[in-house]
Amino acid sequence: MEKIHRYKLILGLIIMLAGMFSAAFLEVNASVSILLIVMGMVILVMTAFRLFSQGDLPDRDERTKKLAAYGITYSWLLTLVLIMVLYWAELLDLAEFTAEATLGILLFVMVISANVFRWYFMQKGDVE
Repeated sequence: MEKIHRYKLILGLIIMLAGMFSAAFLEVNASVSILLIVMGMVILVMTAFRLFSQGDLPDRDERTKKLAAYGITYSWLLTLVLIMVLYWAELLDLAEFTAEATLGILLFVMVISANVFRWYFMQKGDVE
């Protein structure tokens, strides 16, 4: 296990424990404690998933950087199509979106689709 993975696992554990400690012993807003616990869990799970899925393969090399760049590019194009769909849905009164909902949808789609495209290209081996 590389040092960076070890440090990320420890950081996730510390953040999660800080959230639990603040929920149990401090009088703070509950959302702060929940945010800390969720943030720590996400760091812990993502680091563990990355560690076990990649094994001893290099974390970053030219091929993975290229595949990540293509994944982000495809995600950006998908987001442009989604913006156009949301615009037409709003214009034709098919749905009403608030600014918060629209930004949330776009953020969610961009993050998820970038990782899905990256994963797809990694499984495929290369981008054509």
